[in-house]
Amino acid sequence: MIDKFQASMLGYAIGDALAAPIEDVVRYPDEGEEIVKYYTKAARSHPLAHLQPGQYSDETQLMLLVARSLSECGCFSIKDLERKFIDWSHSQKKRSEWRFPGNTVITACRKLAAGATWETSGLMSAGSNAVCRTLPYALAFCKSSSMLKTSLDKSCRLSHTDPRCLGTSLAFASVINMGLSKEEFSVDFICSRAVEKAQPYAIEMGRKLKIVKDSLKLDSKRAIANIGNSGYCIDTFAAALYWFLRAEGRFDNMIIGAANSGGDSDAIAAMAGAMFGAWFGLAAIPEKWFEKLENYEEIKLLACNIYRIAIPESAV
Repeated sequence: MIDKFQASMLGYAIGDALAAPIEDVVRYPDEGEEIVKYYTKAARSHPLAHLQPGQYSDETQLMLLVARSLSECGCFSIKDLERKFIDWSHSQKKRSEWRFPGNTVITACRKLAAGATWETSGLMSAGSNAVCRTLPYALAFCKSSSMLKTSLDKSCRLSHTDPRCLGTSLAFASVINMGLSKEEFSVDFICSRAVEKAQPYAIEMGRKLKIVKDSLKLDSKRAIANIGNSGYCIDTFAAALYWFLRAEGRFDNMIIGAANSGGDSDAIAAMAGAMFGAWFGLAAIPEKWFEKLENYEEIKLLACNIYRIAIPESAV
């Protein structure tokens, strides 16, 4: 199972790194537009123009922040998370570390630095950033639903207090867990489980995932128009799930399609990559994606450490 932990975290970072330089840009191959098929450098006018191909955005920075906290503490610690968020926000003042963070999470970090606690630092927002931090918890607590829910609740509320973030995080975690548990790959089963876990925090999830299932029959342009690709957490997760479900085990098709779908594409591609890794493992991800990926070795090591938390009797 350890290779699925590594593949899920690496798949997440790959999706982010591929999509970050072209976030909000939609390309339509059927209309003659060239799509991005490998890591690229952002245009000079882009906020991430200072990054090199293979570097990721704030989504992966914060996902790894959570992974480091779990790895260092050996468990969930909201106090350590508060400290790490403050330190991360200070690091964003360095050009090399700045990754175009969202206003909600930065505002929450400033409140924490001013003395607020996680109970009071969050803002009423249903943005995708809180959901993007789900992956390390989904892996570490794949055997403990109570610890998973507790950690996701506190982690989300640290920056985003809208309950739809928690519901969407639980839905995302359920897809990760199904992959780790070697469940049968069934569109109906995966969607039904995700909806079940999202209730009662995100009532809209049922309607949204019905649209996802119906859209699998359509071309991707029409499908994304139906589902949505905004930074609203339910849109982001649903779009990621769409790309994952239609991929049928083909990583390149999925990650390239997700990255070029516009809107919050770095979050969409990151979550799709994470789901793919949890289901299909490292062998299903072509080696070319690892060659230029930022912090590749550290991500693999963190995945091993999180595996030890999830399976304490393991000898890695």
